[in-house]
Amino acid sequence: MDSIAKQIGVKTLQILNWGFFVAMVATNYLANALPFNDKTTKQLSDQYPNLFVPAGITFSIWGIIYIMLFIFCVKQSKNLFSKVPDPSTNALVDKIGLRFIVSCILNMFWIVYWHFEHLFFSVIIMLSLLITLIDIVRRIDYLSKNHEINIPMIAKAAFGTYLGWICIATIANITAVLVFFGWGALGQSETFWTCLMVLIGALIASWALNKLNNAFIGAAVLWAFVGILIQRIGATEYHRFIVWITVFAIIIVSTSLIIETTKAAFRRT
Repeated sequence: MDSIAKQIGVKTLQILNWGFFVAMVATNYLANALPFNDKTTKQLSDQYPNLFVPAGITFSIWGIIYIMLFIFCVKQSKNLFSKVPDPSTNALVDKIGLRFIVSCILNMFWIVYWHFEHLFFSVIIMLSLLITLIDIVRRIDYLSKNHEINIPMIAKAAFGTYLGWICIATIANITAVLVFFGWGALGQSETFWTCLMVLIGALIASWALNKLNNAFIGAAVLWAFVGILIQRIGATEYHRFIVWITVFAIIIVSTSLIIETTKAAFRRT
């Protein structure tokens, strides 16, 4: 993919990044405005009721993610109309530009497959998006360690938050498939599967925080867990085991977040 990026060129990638970002936002808007398959994203989610779904307010993070990605697109266009190259911008676009385009395409594919209720394929696409975002955040971390390159904080913030949320969204997508096929798989209850999913989310977030050196991953996951906690406490039926496990998961991720923030402070000194 790196060789393809070099053949395309930085300025072309900068323009393509804008084009695919706009297409991604437009696709997500139209999916609910039209809506695709005569159902909104929320209506489809409600078709697969489960205990892992967070409170509705939690999904407002998508607006924050898209705003940050918009700012990233502005930042990566810094030298688009200049004849003088900017080494930092060029390095960033060269390293992640093509992957950002791939992430936009996968995002659009997912919304289409989800709306037309191809659940299995939507999981495959979501996993592909997760892997792509991990690669992007890993590359941003690599560039950040080069003191000759100045990587804008918005790049870490946008893709770290995006990755953290997609970690949880991937688990939620898999949960929807479990609901579709029946929670009784392997003879376990819905509560068991929900607790397991929450713990898996916490472990993935802690691993990502440690390996990718990006505190924004943890912040997004914490937001999702708080949403699950709000939803379960506010529900008619109180699920104490899920509440306890979610609180435990919040403690795990918060601890990892504090450790990463402390490490980042030492790296800057």
